[in-house]
Amino acid sequence: MHARLFRVATATGSEYLVERDGRVCAVDGDIYGSWTDGAVRPQGLTGTRILAPVVPSKIVAVGLNYKAHAAEQGKPLPAEPLIFIKPSTAVIGPGAAIEVPEWAGRVDHEAELGLVIKKTASKIKASQAAEYILGLTCVNDVTARVLQNKDGQYTRSKGFDTFCPLGP
Repeated sequence: MHARLFRVATATGSEYLVERDGRVCAVDGDIYGSWTDGAVRPQGLTGTRILAPVVPSKIVAVGLNYKAHAAEQGKPLPAEPLIFIKPSTAVIGPGAAIEVPEWAGRVDHEAELGLVIKKTASKIKASQAAEYILGLTCVNDVTARVLQNKDGQYTRSKGFDTFCPLGP
């Protein structure tokens, strides 16, 4: 059954809600383990501030993963995945302000699809991959393009605080 999970602000922190068939409920349990639909919220998501869906330890990303973007950057498609990491401090929720350093130069956004991993994964078989995925989310991969071209790598240009809006 299709469900959408939301992490929302509360007076004391945050909680998870689940939307299924137009009905919004609290989540009872742990989204990374076992959980069920809890109490129904008659107001749904109205008046609720939606946060980034998770607070990750890091964001592992793949660069230059499609032809048009590689061509735009004047680079060939890499023979192997070009992996980079964004720090957790780059994460903000939907609608939150991206803070661009004044000296950063041109800043671009890139719409990406994010996989939310629900448990530690290492050396797993492709046939087991789905067992490790909690869900999908929208990612805005914000990049200080001048710095990326100057540095030749992605850490600084993509890792500023607020440079990774997630969700919902």
